[in-house]
Amino acid sequence: MTAATPNTNNVANVFTLLSNARRLLLVNYLALFEYGRKVEVRHLARVIGSIETQTPPRSVATEHYESAYNSLIQTHLPKLDKQDIIEYDDRAKVVTVTPEIKKYAALIAITRYVLHSKNHHV
Repeated sequence: MTAATPNTNNVANVFTLLSNARRLLLVNYLALFEYGRKVEVRHLARVIGSIETQTPPRSVATEHYESAYNSLIQTHLPKLDKQDIIEYDDRAKVVTVTPEIKKYAALIAITRYVLHSKNHHV
């Protein structure tokens, strides 16, 4: 494994892999779907652009959509695919949800809870 694609057998490497805001959004969104569901990258780019700009998906400006789309296909989807968190078909530009995605979404939720609890003394 290279530094660009951490080995997910190491806790620190998992957090490094999930340290990008777009990958966090992507993992959380894909975890909403059933295992085996296929989601087109253009849909994911619209959703990510929508969340980042706080606008409805159909109102996302072209530059925001293109930024999200390009970063997904060039960086984020290949990294998650290489770690078997998703299955990414680069040719078809389609992501298939795997059972692994739920584990990573749970890890994100637990981490957020811990950070929230620390800041609010729950």
